Amino acid sequence: MLQLISLVMVIYSYFLIQTTIPKLPPRIPTHYNAAGMADAWGSPDMLWTLLLAQAATCGVFLLVPYLGQRFPGTVHLGRRRLSDFSPDQRERILPLLNDMAGWLGIVMNLFFVFMLRQVIQQATAFIPHLQAPLPLALSVGGTVIVTVYYLRKITKVAKEALENPRDRQ
Repeated sequence: MLQLISLVMVIYSYFLIQTTIPKLPPRIPTHYNAAGMADAWGSPDMLWTLLLAQAATCGVFLLVPYLGQRFPGTVHLGRRRLSDFSPDQRERILPLLNDMAGWLGIVMNLFFVFMLRQVIQQATAFIPHLQAPLPLALSVGGTVIVTVYYLRKITKVAKEALENPRDRQ
């Protein structure tokens, strides 16, 4: 379900760009300095690059659970690889990994959607000024919170294996 929400946000961004590009001026801000002021200009087609970055990020978060199932040695959880866990532990960790990737995908997609809307809004402003600190802080904070929460849950599964001898490798 979480992955579906991420895909819907990518589709939303696509339609937002598709319907907005014809209404934008031929030159829009394409880069902002640390103060949020536009310091480079370009074609509205650069919005497709932002969508491509969003789709690539979404793809990574959709791919991680699949890699965890098919190739557990490729997924690192802190200092350990998923393959370091017993099959029983992996069975309990994979749903956590799936949820973690889903929530991280949502956090990152929200960041991209907000930034895309900001860039489109500022494209027609007299003095373009991007309000990036809030979405950046929310995305970094959300990423940290989701990661810490799920890594703690995964660590709990690993510790339970030490207490329960049948889970040991």
